[in-house]
Amino acid sequence: MKNILVYIVGLTLFLGACQKDEIPIPAHTPGEINAKIVEMGSLYPEQIWYDIETGTEISRNKKTAFDLAFECTADGWHIVLNGANRMQVAPAPDTFLPTVSDTNGLTFNWDSHTGNLDSTGIGDWTQTKELYILDRGKDEFGKSLGLAKVMFDSVTPTTFYFRYAAFNGTSWTSTSVEKDSNYVYSYFSFKNGGEQVWIAPPKTEWDLCFTQYTYIYYDMSPVVAYIVTGVLLNPYNANSAQITDKQFDAITLDDALNYPLISIIDNIGWDWKSYDFDAGYYITNPNKNYIFTAKSGVLYKIHFLDWYNQQGQKGTANFEFSRL
Repeated sequence: MKNILVYIVGLTLFLGACQKDEIPIPAHTPGEINAKIVEMGSLYPEQIWYDIETGTEISRNKKTAFDLAFECTADGWHIVLNGANRMQVAPAPDTFLPTVSDTNGLTFNWDSHTGNLDSTGIGDWTQTKELYILDRGKDEFGKSLGLAKVMFDSVTPTTFYFRYAAFNGTSWTSTSVEKDSNYVYSYFSFKNGGEQVWIAPPKTEWDLCFTQYTYIYYDMSPVVAYIVTGVLLNPYNANSAQITDKQFDAITLDDALNYPLISIIDNIGWDWKSYDFDAGYYITNPNKNYIFTAKSGVLYKIHFLDWYNQQGQKGTANFEFSRL
């Protein structure tokens, strides 16, 4: 735990050096404080997509509903793993012999929890044209989702082209995933023989995703990838700041000028709660406050009050938010 605390302090200092330029703040009237809950369930089996401006859930899906996410911009080529399952990827040593039958000697990597597309596990496949081995991770019960092989062939302004096979298989399937500029990502699942699926709502319809995701402790040796449960921001407009030196009620719009916003999707993240090993339950810290830009460009503040429902079951985010 000491190493984790040291890492979090270091990460906070690092993020302070990665501040974005000041952003314009649209004129508006501050809003009232709203109290809401999002039920994730004690095993956290789903991802919940949330619109802060209406205070409503837009949609939800099983966290295992996809494996890969493909960048939807016309010049986009990045491919992202499903971190909700602690998915990982390794380049195979021989790109001309796509018949790898075991994982001996492979080095697996994960995507950065910050959402930085320059730090994905797959990396720049357009230059290497490698064979990749995918460990699809585990479901909410801890059951392995299995391994797969994939080779990414090409990308155009509208489409990704790639091939995939069962890990021990020699029969390859060629397929494609279509881009849609209304979304941040298009998604693909290896289930049902392989198919393109739609997961997140359109990028202008949601602000927060309540989900599990893979957090990387880079300061540990070896590096540790750990599943955490928290809140991710919409990459389409992920500008936010953490505020711990002011009470939630006292945070005003002027604070946006004093706390420059950074573009990291897990800046709200998971550590507004912590586990008390002696007591055997989670403790929520309401003094960890966050401001972030909603999809409309308006700034909001948010903090969390509890992680339990009235029956004492974990997995219920109790939070307050307000338009600044």
